[in-house]
Formats: sequence, C-alpha cells, structure tokens
Amino acid sequence: MPKITQQKKEAVRMDILNTARNVFIEKGYEAASMSDIVTGSNRSFGGVYLYYSNKEDVFLDLLRREYNNMALNFASNNSTWSAFVQFMKEQEKRIREVDASLAPCLYEYFIAGRRKEERRKLIDERYEAVYNNIFTFLNNGVQRGELYPSQPLETFVHWLISLLDGLFLESMINGFENIQLAKQFEFILTVCRSALMPSEMGESQ
Repeated sequence: MPKITQQKKEAVRMDILNTARNVFIEKGYEAASMSDIVTGSNRSFGGVYLYYSNKEDVFLDLLRREYNNMALNFASNNSTWSAFVQFMKEQEKRIREVDASLAPCLYEYFIAGRRKEERRKLIDERYEAVYNNIFTFLNNGVQRGELYPSQPLETFVHWLISLLDGLFLESMINGFENIQLAKQFEFILTVCRSALMPSEMGESQ
C-alpha cells in the first residue's frame, strides 16, 4: 500500500476542515455533530477520525488557523498605519459577513462553556493570540518611528479587541445596517488616528 505523503494528508485535512466550517456555519456549534461532518466530507468515519477525534477537535483547529491567518494579514510592505487601516477594513467586511462566518459559533462555544476549565484556558489562549498579533504589529511601527501613540499601546490594543468583539456581537443580534456599521468604522478610524498618531512619513508610504 503506497504511503500517504504529508502534502496529501494536509489536503485531506483541509477538505475536512472546509466541510466542517460549512456545517458549523449552517447548524451552529452545539447542533452540529461529527456525523454531519463525516457525511458532508463524503468520507468514512474512519477516514475522518484518523485526523480528528471529535467535533471540538475539528473546531479548535479551525480557530487556530484563523488566528494564524490574522498574523499573516499584517504582513505588508505598506506603512504601519496603511496596513492597520487595511486590517480594520477587513474587520468591517468580516462583521458584515458575520452570519456566513464562524464568529457566531465562536461566541456560542466560549459563552456557553465559559465556566468549563478547559474552555477558559482556550478563551485565554485566543485572547492572548489576538492581543499579541496586534500589539507586535503596532509596536514594530512605533520602533520604526511610524507611530507615536498618545496612550499606552497595551491599553489601546485591549480597547480595540473589546470594541471589535462588541461590534461582532451587535451585528449578530441587531444586524450591521441597524447599528450603522460603516459610520461607526469611520469614527473608529478617526479615534485610532488620534490614539496612534501616525507620522506624516508613515501615512504617505
């Protein structure tokens, strides 16, 4: 029997993850089952369980890959401020498309299980990953002389994460049009500019 290459394994894993993503978006985290994922992937139970032991295992892999993608999204040849503006535009787009994303499942998973020790640990890991990605990116801009924050950078990043999480929740509950999402982001960028104080050189790059 020919040996399966690592590239082939990753391709199969991604196919399972893509199927699982659609299942979670359609049914929500609690209502989704491993059987739904297996059926949707057109594979045998053994073929899927070879990669994942249960639906939580699948879901957490999806989340970790999203966190990694956030770090990659900051990779840019533009100035720190320009890259930050692009990041915020991407967040606005994600919020507009929240119903077709994993965000509702994420909040369902964490809020419903917030008292479970293992999920508390994951909540902390998730927050730390997001915080570190944003802080490292902005701090690099400070070190290059592109940003001159008027507030402690740590406080700004905590505020930004809380703000974005709130907008995701409000959009899920009330709809992005009802909360005037576009106008809110225009205002948020104005506040961020005042807080980060990009240099003229940094803005023009």
